[in-house]
Amino acid sequence: MKTNLIYLFIIVSAVTLAGCNSKDNNIIEEPVVPDGLNVNHMVYNGDENDMEIEKLASNIGYYYGDKPNLTLIEFAYRFAGQYCVFPKTDPRSNQLDQLSQQEPSLVEKWNDGELYVIKKGRDFITADDYVSERYFAGYYTDIYANKTVRGFVIFSPRLIVWVYDTKTKDDLLKAYKGILTMSSRHEQGIKSGGCYKYYFDCKLNDSEQVLKLSNTIYLRNDVKCAEPGMLAPINYN
Repeated sequence: MKTNLIYLFIIVSAVTLAGCNSKDNNIIEEPVVPDGLNVNHMVYNGDENDMEIEKLASNIGYYYGDKPNLTLIEFAYRFAGQYCVFPKTDPRSNQLDQLSQQEPSLVEKWNDGELYVIKKGRDFITADDYVSERYFAGYYTDIYANKTVRGFVIFSPRLIVWVYDTKTKDDLLKAYKGILTMSSRHEQGIKSGGCYKYYFDCKLNDSEQVLKLSNTIYLRNDVKCAEPGMLAPINYN
């Protein structure tokens, strides 16, 4: 399950980066729910006696559903002592690749170097890293190994947004200049169900910021929905 991960911009389970030494989580404003919207909460809680996971300082999550009725899918736990790094620069990517060969028990290469699972202290994080927690998403039964395993979700530095008018895409790029750029995905702007779908890359530091931005954009009147990029299937420990 650790290899051959593919980016699926689908609604599954999600989350936020609490306490990961992010440099500036105030770069994105806190989402404000407009009057008239109803928000339900679905929380992935873990067993507090499970030593493989640790509780986040505060729950974090993302919106799902059709306005005016939304569900906030929240994560309360993360993998203890592990997180994922998406290198922002080629030198950092080369460094992590080398470390994954020299110290595979501490740095594990996933998805052909798209990201790395880090099993070192958080002082290992640099300015050339985008960081996502491995957010706990419940216990599952592995029918092949006949045992219970933990499911986790990782958030990439990407967003997918459905808009009613193509001009909204330009408004978003202007509003978040220096933060959002258009993705190179070839299926940009395809119309479906009366909306246009766009993919954006995020120049942010961590998954907490990406989730906050996704939620802020979701709540705009000119946006049908928005969601963070997720790595699926749910990865297991």
